[in-house]
Amino acid sequence: MSADAGATAAAPCELLEWDSEHFGFPIARVLADTLTESSVQEIDAWCLDRGIRCLYFVATPDDSETSRLAAAHGFQVVDVRIITRRSYEGLLDLDHGPEEVKLREATDTDFEYARRLAARAHRSTRFYFDGRFPRDLCDALYEAWVERSARDPERRLLIPVVDGEPVGYYLLAPIGSGGEGHGELVAIDERHRRKGYARAMYFGAYRYCADRGVRTQRGVDSYRNVTAIRLHEKLGFLVDEVEVWHHKWYGG
Repeated sequence: MSADAGATAAAPCELLEWDSEHFGFPIARVLADTLTESSVQEIDAWCLDRGIRCLYFVATPDDSETSRLAAAHGFQVVDVRIITRRSYEGLLDLDHGPEEVKLREATDTDFEYARRLAARAHRSTRFYFDGRFPRDLCDALYEAWVERSARDPERRLLIPVVDGEPVGYYLLAPIGSGGEGHGELVAIDERHRRKGYARAMYFGAYRYCADRGVRTQRGVDSYRNVTAIRLHEKLGFLVDEVEVWHHKWYGG
């Protein structure tokens, strides 16, 4: 192994090229999920040397030293994610929600609808909560996320429809190892909330996954999305992990 390769392997952070290009300044992520006094110094030196503007850090929630050091060194908590899992055993026997909701793979027309919905449906997420990312670029980030799914053969954009009208979307991530499904971006149109459509959309996605050999489903919900957390609880999902997301800004 060359000296350069060894230095890369030992780097405390990684540059996030897509995020950096989208927001127009260098963004990186800490590779570890804990902090020490020495690692904080290494992280800062790495970021300053590369002109990093914003740094993401995903911490384990049960390390007191990490929590103390993060607060002392300018890491702002911007989200807490609850990761749940459930096997498909008995899942599809539960109440599916309103029968009038049908799920289909997105058409060209659906992609334009989903893109517009994405620009306004995720404003409780960490990018908006941080307050230092330009709001229009936060909107555009989720639009781009939906657009990229159209070009990715491993992803599927699923559209719940009522009387021929789309009422949301469920962006299915690539099926994971061991046959695990995951909806990486999910939204119900604000005009159609509190009607049970979300439950029906989720079950439509579960049936879609089951037909393709998925045997376990993973949910990833922000602690601010109480509705989604409650739905997963009702469906028998159990908490498997908790992630504490931080942002640290450099350069004033």
